[in-house]
Amino acid sequence: MPPASPPDPHARDEDLPWVRRAQAGDMDAFDALVGKYQSAMIALLHRFAPNRADLEDMVQETFVHAWRALAGWQPDKPFLHWLKRIGVRVGLEFCRKHQRSPFSQLSERAEAGPDPLDAIAASASANGPACDAADEVQFILSHLPAEDRALLTLLYLNEMPLAEIAEQFGWSRANAKIKSFRARQRLKTLLARHEYTF
Repeated sequence: MPPASPPDPHARDEDLPWVRRAQAGDMDAFDALVGKYQSAMIALLHRFAPNRADLEDMVQETFVHAWRALAGWQPDKPFLHWLKRIGVRVGLEFCRKHQRSPFSQLSERAEAGPDPLDAIAASASANGPACDAADEVQFILSHLPAEDRALLTLLYLNEMPLAEIAEQFGWSRANAKIKSFRARQRLKTLLARHEYTF
């Protein structure tokens, strides 16, 4: 059998035939899906990883979990959506296991109202280099519960819509809004305690 070529990203339901082949045991088909979505998993998981080696491990673990669970995938939702849910679980488990914050660095925020993370960025950039800012962010946010850190990471740093976050965690949209509000309030309390303004 010749090597599988990557799926056409512009074709309708382009993943379905490749996933069906992979579900039947075709590793070439699964390798094509890995090649297609590896960059998306790197973009999703790099916020959870303190270094490149950990990031590579998490991306690989995501695809290993996906391969093992592939028999249960159904085409009611896009394959990438299903894969991202696995990636988020891998990232959260890494943070819980290593007691680390998923905030590895700052980036532009999503359009979701005033971002309390701006207070850290503004203060840190005024007082030192970017590496100091990252250290300060890690210190402040390490005091938040893991679920809050993950939610704020996905919302502000990965710029994921709240509706999609709700689906990733299996929450209702109303519950996601409540959790987001409470996470932001806890973060603001921490910032106030450390004398940041926002």
